[in-house]
Amino acid sequence: MFYAWIGNVYRQPIATGERTVCNCCAGELLAVVPQDNKAHWRHKAGDCDPWSEPEGEWHLAWKEKFPLHSREVPMIDHATQERHRADVFLQLPGCVGTTVELQHSAISEKERDAREVFYSARGRMFWLIHIHSETNFNAISFRCSFSRESPFEYGGSTFYSMSWYGRSKQFIEKWKRSRTYVYFNIEGHIFYLATMSACTPVVQAQKKGEFALYHVTEQQFLRSVGV
Repeated sequence: MFYAWIGNVYRQPIATGERTVCNCCAGELLAVVPQDNKAHWRHKAGDCDPWSEPEGEWHLAWKEKFPLHSREVPMIDHATQERHRADVFLQLPGCVGTTVELQHSAISEKERDAREVFYSARGRMFWLIHIHSETNFNAISFRCSFSRESPFEYGGSTFYSMSWYGRSKQFIEKWKRSRTYVYFNIEGHIFYLATMSACTPVVQAQKKGEFALYHVTEQQFLRSVGV
C-alpha cells in the first residue's frame, strides 16, 4: 500500500524506519523505500487485505489522478469482518459510491466475482485492467485482434466487434462475463468493453472469443467514474 496516516498527513513513506498503523486493521506498518521501486508501506504481520498485490508505477500513476482522500479506502463488512482496500473509492454528495479497481496482475474469475459482490454492495464498480506483455501474451493477442474489426452502434456509442486472436479465449471471456464496468488500459489507450453489466444483448449475441469495445480518452474515463 502506498498511503497511510502519519499524524494528520496521508502520504507515502519518506524514509526507511518510519512506522505507523493501518487505518483498516490497526496493524503496524513499516516504511519501505527501495531504490528501484516506489516507496510504500508494508504490514509487519502480513497484509490485512487478501486481495492485495504488488504495486508499481502503473498503480501509483493512476491513483494520483484521483483526489488523495479517495485512494486506498478501507472497507469492512461488519457482519463477517471481511476487510479490503479499494484502490479508489469516490463518494460524491447525493450519489452512490464508486469503486475503481486497478488490476495489473492476472486474476481468477472466482476472485473477480468475489470482488464485484463485495464492492458492488457499496455502489458502482469499475475495473481498469492493465493489458501488458510482461508476463503473458494478452497484449499481443489484443493488438492482433484489431486486424479484424467491424463497427456497430449500441447505446449511442460506436463499438467495434472483433475476435480474440490466439487459441485461448479465457481472458476475454472472463471479462465479458463481468457484472460491472470494465475498461482496458494498454499502451496509453483506454477501451470500454461490452460486458453483461450494461451491454447484455451484445454479449449474449456473441460467439466464444468475440468481443466489442470502444475507445475513450482518459478524461472520458475519469468523468465516467465521477472525477
